[in-house]
Amino acid sequence: FTAGSNMALSLVKNITKILIGGGALYVTFDQGIWDEGTQSTKALTRLSSQLVAKQPPYVKEVPSTAEMADNVRNGWNSGVMKVCGGLAAAPEFVGKYSNKASSSLVSFVRQNLHPNVGK
Repeated sequence: FTAGSNMALSLVKNITKILIGGGALYVTFDQGIWDEGTQSTKALTRLSSQLVAKQPPYVKEVPSTAEMADNVRNGWNSGVMKVCGGLAAAPEFVGKYSNKASSSLVSFVRQNLHPNVGK
């Protein structure tokens, strides 16, 4: 690319952004969003009813933000409780299996390395 083509591309990008912003402003002005309080409330109600009517059916199955926050909080708390429970049980777990490992090692040594030791 040359400097001229980069400048032209930048110009096209900026013009596109301006056109999109201007179009959005025109549509909201045309719908009455920028009018006085009561008219803008009516326009917002009309616009939101149009948006709700055009929603796909699966959108109604999406949980609310409050439900999502509860699910995340409960999942987080459950994970924290499991981790803390595992840490609390770790000394007993390690102690039990270290005793088992040492007794198995002693048994192995007696049977295989020093056959006369256990007799």
